[in-house]
Amino acid sequence: MKKLALFILALVTAVAFSMPAMALDYDFSGAFTADNDVLLFNFTMAAPDTITIFSSSWYDGGFDPILAIWAADGSFLQQQDDGWLTGSALSNGTSYDYGVWDSYYTQTMGAGDYIASITQFDNFANGSNLSDGFRYDGNPNFTFDLAYGPQPFFNGVWGDWGDGESYDPRTGEWAFHILNVAGATIGGGGGETNGVRVPEPSTLLLLGGGLIGLAGFRRKFKV
Repeated sequence: MKKLALFILALVTAVAFSMPAMALDYDFSGAFTADNDVLLFNFTMAAPDTITIFSSSWYDGGFDPILAIWAADGSFLQQQDDGWLTGSALSNGTSYDYGVWDSYYTQTMGAGDYIASITQFDNFANGSNLSDGFRYDGNPNFTFDLAYGPQPFFNGVWGDWGDGESYDPRTGEWAFHILNVAGATIGGGGGETNGVRVPEPSTLLLLGGGLIGLAGFRRKFKV
């Protein structure tokens, strides 16, 4: 029996090293508490591949987001304000709707660790490194100061043009999706996080459990 157990362990180990890392989709949501909040995510690519990164919160009344990608050392790689698309995307078995002022783009990435950031329009990055900060780091209610609307926070970009009806009131809600990565976690900032969708267990864990179960079955009925 001991030899069989060692054989199963060796087989599971061999499978672990021979199987490519499973690409997963991650969905996060939460709420900013101020206009100039900055939310960071850490994600990993096990091998070169193309990811999809998008928001679905503007469509549902949240603020107009800017999604950027940075290298692990903070070097700027990509940034998008508006995707100018309307549609839906499937992630973890759920369909998420997005609108023209949601961010939506794909990016080819090499293997390694990366950072993604969410800010509210037009809180763009100040420079070519994450350490340079963002345009409105010192102004927590810049949408009001820029006359986007009359409420203290989260006014849409249409602005109040004097008729009292043309402004676009928004909430602090955000929803972020990153597809086809090896792993992703919230790195920090950005007000309160309401929830994190956890991907399903990998096929490898199911395979290992099945093999161990077979070993137990054989031992129970051995004569």
